[in-house]
Amino acid sequence: MQGLFKHIKEMEAKLHSLMAEMQELKHEIREVDEENSRLRNELAAFYRADLVNGTVTEAEDKSSAAFSNLLELYDQNFHICNLYFGRRRAGECLFCMAFLRKETEPSTSIKVEEKN
Repeated sequence: MQGLFKHIKEMEAKLHSLMAEMQELKHEIREVDEENSRLRNELAAFYRADLVNGTVTEAEDKSSAAFSNLLELYDQNFHICNLYFGRRRAGECLFCMAFLRKETEPSTSIKVEEKN
């Protein structure tokens, strides 16, 4: 009977150790999540500042307002990509990030000269 109680105490000690480790992991996850949110907000602020600092025409102004709205949705953890638009994001989405990157790149239009 003593062996059984000893075994139970050992199991309790292991459980307490696992619980302490779990609490530590939860704390680390919370810190990483806070850092992720902070970095996401900094990135959004960078994109907004880039839009504000650039020269804006009337058409670009409407486009930048639309982009700003999409960026706000993304900041609120919604997808802005065409695959999952409007659904809640659990984490980062490569499609959304590609869309954001594409929208911030300057457009290059190639003009074809006509031959007379």
